[in-house]
Amino acid sequence: MTFIYEHRDQFAVALLLRVLIVGASTYYAWVKQVEQQCDRDVVDWGLISNIHEIWAASGHTYGADRSTGSYAVAASAWAASG
Repeated sequence: MTFIYEHRDQFAVALLLRVLIVGASTYYAWVKQVEQQCDRDVVDWGLISNIHEIWAASGHTYGADRSTGSYAVAASAWAASG
């Protein structure tokens, strides 16, 4: 699917689908999934952002002793806002 998606500007999608024996509905369902973020992806990016901020604030250190408390505070704040 990725090959077709990456080359859709160079070749007709219908031709690529026929040559690679991929159903049009399968391809377009995949495209919709790729181009539309699901709720879980949005949540994951928010958590990654929070983790990065905590990591940067800790002087770029990591480990349970240094970060567990901060992660718990951030997680509870995030849960309360959602």
